[in-house]
Amino acid sequence: MIDRDGPVPIYKQIAEIIREQIDHGELEPGDAVPSESEMEAEYGIARLTARRVTRELREQGLVYTVQGEGTFVGQPGTPRSAEHTPVYQRIAADILKQIRSGDLVPNRRIPPEKALM
Repeated sequence: MIDRDGPVPIYKQIAEIIREQIDHGELEPGDAVPSESEMEAEYGIARLTARRVTRELREQGLVYTVQGEGTFVGQPGTPRSAEHTPVYQRIAADILKQIRSGDLVPNRRIPPEKALM
């Protein structure tokens, strides 16, 4: 899979593998790409090499990074997969849905934090 002795740098080879996953729909807009630690484990590379993979993908315009959350397929602002949406945003969306459906009525308390958890 990876030609460690070939003329193409390892980080470019791995970036190409991920690009192909994007092109074939295995990774869709909003999906997280493998983290640096996941790339280290999967490909047996150093953290710096994994960073170069992510930078290469960003430079190609295939991914964007949200500090503290990860790197995602698409352009900045691309909606992320529900599983990668921050918990507070999922809770807020659920509360809004309950208000719109009439399950939560105006001028009433929303469920306490423990109930939401």
